[in-house]
Amino acid sequence: MLFHPQTLIKIEGSFVFSGDISAIGHPCLNRTVIRDFWQGFSYQSSHLVLSECDTLTFSVGNAEPLSLEDCDYSIHVTERGISVCGRSEADLIRGVMTLLDRFVAIDCDGGLAIEIKGFQLRDKPTIQVRMVHFCIFPETELWELQRFVRFCGALKYTHVVLEFWGMLQYDCLRELSWSHGFSKEQIRPIIREANALGMEIIPMFNHWGHASAGRVIHGKHVVLDQNPSLQTYFSEDGWCWDIRKPKVRALLRQIREELIELCGDGKYFHIGCDEAYNFELTKENMDHVCDFLNEIAQEMRAVNRRAIVWGDMFLYRHPHYNPKNKYACNAPTPEVEQYMLSRLSRHLVLADWQYDPVEAPVETAEVFTKEGFDCLLCPWDRGSDQMNAVLGTVKEKHLMGFMHTTWHTLSKGMPYVALAAVGGFEVVEGWDRRTLRTCAAALLRKVMPIGGDYEKSGWSRIQIHSIWS
Repeated sequence: MLFHPQTLIKIEGSFVFSGDISAIGHPCLNRTVIRDFWQGFSYQSSHLVLSECDTLTFSVGNAEPLSLEDCDYSIHVTERGISVCGRSEADLIRGVMTLLDRFVAIDCDGGLAIEIKGFQLRDKPTIQVRMVHFCIFPETELWELQRFVRFCGALKYTHVVLEFWGMLQYDCLRELSWSHGFSKEQIRPIIREANALGMEIIPMFNHWGHASAGRVIHGKHVVLDQNPSLQTYFSEDGWCWDIRKPKVRALLRQIREELIELCGDGKYFHIGCDEAYNFELTKENMDHVCDFLNEIAQEMRAVNRRAIVWGDMFLYRHPHYNPKNKYACNAPTPEVEQYMLSRLSRHLVLADWQYDPVEAPVETAEVFTKEGFDCLLCPWDRGSDQMNAVLGTVKEKHLMGFMHTTWHTLSKGMPYVALAAVGGFEVVEGWDRRTLRTCAAALLRKVMPIGGDYEKSGWSRIQIHSIWS
């Protein structure tokens, strides 16, 4: 089991079942993906048959519902049955995810049965906003995207940020996608599954740096490698959008509109804007950047969304920072940091990606909060020390939440996606690397069985990697 809630109270007895199960539950649970999860967590031994009710509950047999006092969801399991209650649809779904995580396979009369040891739980996350960021690369396949979304749903994330690296076909400009990019109709079913698992999809498109929609280490550019005549949309080296030009702003607005329509209702839009290499931060250029971002912030506010922006271009590496913590700061002077932060709209959410701190607090986050911004701290798969530093800071400083990033390392970093999710509910100390990996692998097998396909098993298609990868 990945989740070990500290507020769980063990009680005598167990609920044991085999074969199909009849349950009563809210219509939000009457979804194919929920039934798939029940079957997966029961090791393909049980199917869920749900009769709908009009309360935010799920029940099997006869177990007394627990109150929702000071919690988001409650679970009660006795010998006689199961009861799950939630404050909202998303809370109820997360309660069911916690229930499924406690399924244990046992031998019974020569076959397989499922045991859930008796317990009472009133649960509430210590971090309310738990985001995860996923890149759809040209090498990403649809089944990988679907499995990742399911994995995050089982881990009770609240939001998934989807960034299409040249892999979504747009109406506004064909060259924004490689020829094998996914159509919107291919992506919509996965978005619907995410919503059915209680998660909001946050669309993302880089609006400043990273305009190539490719990793700089490989030199690919989705637009200019297909149509060099579109050079005037970009900086001379192609790495940044030329945000001073009306035609560029108009194109980016069309992209936002298409992504919002695709991803459906939500509260956020991630516009990136990190690592704007070779961009000289003169006062005139800083004004251009701030005006551009404030314009988007106002546009998002009009549609009840908030724009999320990476924070590195607005941070200066101050000499008083903890020398053990390496920080990503791309503002050249403290004056640049202060000027840009003073000009930016407080309706923007600043995502502080810090991948190397090993001790809390992560000091850069406080630069943003002191200026009145909501701040998300963003870890990567660098180990439990880094995760503890980031999540500890989020809790101690009462930040908005965290956004775990995966980038190109998901082939080894899937367990850290799980570790971040666990840290949103409880302390992550005590997780050794081997246990984390085996638990994450067990969860993957449950959320999306692969029927013996070797390349789809685990989180890496192969077991021997090139030293250059």
